[in-house]
Amino acid sequence: MQEQIILDSSMKLDHVGRILSMISKVPYFTEKNARVSQIEYLLGGLTNSNYKVIIGDKAYAIRVAGDGTTEYLNRPAEKHNASLMSDMDINAKIFYYDETTGNQICSFIEGKTMHIPDFQDEKALKMAAQIFKKYHYSGLEFMDHFDPIRITDEYNALLAKKDFKEFFEGFDKVREKFEAIKEAFEKNPPKLAPCHNDPLPENYILNGEKMYLIDWEYSGMCDPSFDLAALIIENNLTPELEKVFLEEYFGGELTMKQYGQVVINKFLCDALWSIWALLQIATGKPYENYWPYGLNRFHRALGFMNDENFDNYIEAIKE
Repeated sequence: MQEQIILDSSMKLDHVGRILSMISKVPYFTEKNARVSQIEYLLGGLTNSNYKVIIGDKAYAIRVAGDGTTEYLNRPAEKHNASLMSDMDINAKIFYYDETTGNQICSFIEGKTMHIPDFQDEKALKMAAQIFKKYHYSGLEFMDHFDPIRITDEYNALLAKKDFKEFFEGFDKVREKFEAIKEAFEKNPPKLAPCHNDPLPENYILNGEKMYLIDWEYSGMCDPSFDLAALIIENNLTPELEKVFLEEYFGGELTMKQYGQVVINKFLCDALWSIWALLQIATGKPYENYWPYGLNRFHRALGFMNDENFDNYIEAIKE
């Protein structure tokens, strides 16, 4: 008989059954007759609910995937890609993954969950750059192709299908620049590599001198500059810190084309996630949570495209 489980006040009670059901499907736990003694809700995560669960004498991270996420996420690809990263000791070890829902059980990495202030430190930035280099240049092949242009178009199509019409002011101007970038990449497609594509600071965990990168649900083959751009904007890096980070990754000063691709991908990143925020609203998520988030990213995308050199960067990537 299962003894009483300690739950914190933040627990979604309907998730308890899902968590226990997941655990019951894993031979690793059932063979050991491991008992669940505690479930703790972990803050963070815009689409999923995450928990620290004590099973036997060890801690595990369990994700209950958000409703509707299979509509726009490739869960079998995430399982494949995340497993490769676990093998490289970049991601947590995976014990269970449900490809139909995205629910998963991983080892719980003890350490410090990183936040924006932590990445204002040169050492942390250099560690993150080295993680990027490790898997970007691994020669591995991820399932799925994460193309921010294609995905943005798909999200817009889903919004149209749902007859969603409340867009941010200035959307047409962003769309025009977006189409110019699409045309440039069609002429000269970027070289693709395994990419995370959502390197929020909270997806990094620092355990002593070892840094991990978790949450691979948006992973796929992509332009590595997208990973670089995403880390820069998610951590609000100053130009000085951005320079430290990029030169650590590239091993020295950047060419105009290299830097231009990073700036263009900053624009694509914010354009993508601003539309993603609208899609969340269209699927029933709280307006007050997602509209400000999307609007902030949209305004930042406008800022990137208004840079006096932006059109020159677009021209540079055609060559």
